[in-house]
Amino acid sequence: MIEVLTPLRRIQIEQAYIPEARAVLPDGDTCLVVDAYGLLFAVSLSTGEVVKVKSGSPGVSALSVTPDGRLMATSMHAFGQYGIQIWDVAGWTVIMELPGHDAPIQAVSAVGQVVVTAAVDGTRVWDLDKRSCKFTLPGTEEVMWVAVTRDQRHVITMSWDRSIVLWDLRTGTPIRTLRDADSRVPALRSPASDNGVWIRTVLVDSARGRVLAADGQLCAGNLNGQRPLAHWEWIPRHSRVNMVPGKDMVHTCVATLNPADGTVAVDYGGRAYLLDQGGQPLAVMGPEPGPGWIPASTMTFASDGRLVSSLRGAFAAVDVWPALSELTG
Repeated sequence: MIEVLTPLRRIQIEQAYIPEARAVLPDGDTCLVVDAYGLLFAVSLSTGEVVKVKSGSPGVSALSVTPDGRLMATSMHAFGQYGIQIWDVAGWTVIMELPGHDAPIQAVSAVGQVVVTAAVDGTRVWDLDKRSCKFTLPGTEEVMWVAVTRDQRHVITMSWDRSIVLWDLRTGTPIRTLRDADSRVPALRSPASDNGVWIRTVLVDSARGRVLAADGQLCAGNLNGQRPLAHWEWIPRHSRVNMVPGKDMVHTCVATLNPADGTVAVDYGGRAYLLDQGGQPLAVMGPEPGPGWIPASTMTFASDGRLVSSLRGAFAAVDVWPALSELTG
């Protein structure tokens, strides 16, 4: 396994407070960063220059760019309602506003003319052609993470109770449950603790018919349900990354997928492990964890295979790591 201790580039965004790198546009260089104040930054990964700054809308926390890079959906809060803003990325202009939620949006996924949003008042499917909400998926008030397939036919939802469901986006009906609810996890609005199950990421690999979930450990399975979700246990455990007292899982909660080759990057102890399609580690990026280690906040791949990540922190940097092809030759 190849070890990389320092990034190719570390980008500080002076205007950003708690910056998070959310997506890289198809040009491979423009990285979209959101900060805690709802500011949106477009940053050049090659130069570190902030090429665009947009104020967005108060409460912006979720962002998704369509695979072709033409449109972007961001969460918004306006006049007591929550919803989404649709952006024309080429012109950096908002071309559509779709309010409708009564609570902050937890997650958003956009593909083509379909956008799916999740909030505690339900998971909604938006039709951009008709500029309206198509329907609300039934019984989805606990959904916290969503991913739309590239053919715009299905969406994967992962709820607070760790259940994962595949839905038909044409009818709004569930097709199959890929993982049942975890009885250890109380309802989202319960005053009880979450019992240590940290749920962060659900990914869909349309080209290979896979779904992946990082919710303490990384799991992978088939969209068709023929292979249930199972743990990928090949990440070498580090003695300095300990279980948190009272918790039952380590902090493997942030993951991202490179759709070009199926490579998966997953955080463990503030380091990014690159895994092949079978979950075997290929490379690890970042220093060895020590006391006070900080888990990754976000990770995303650029089109050239380079990994872009950000750690938690008031004025944390955006790190650019080499592509696997650069490491192997």
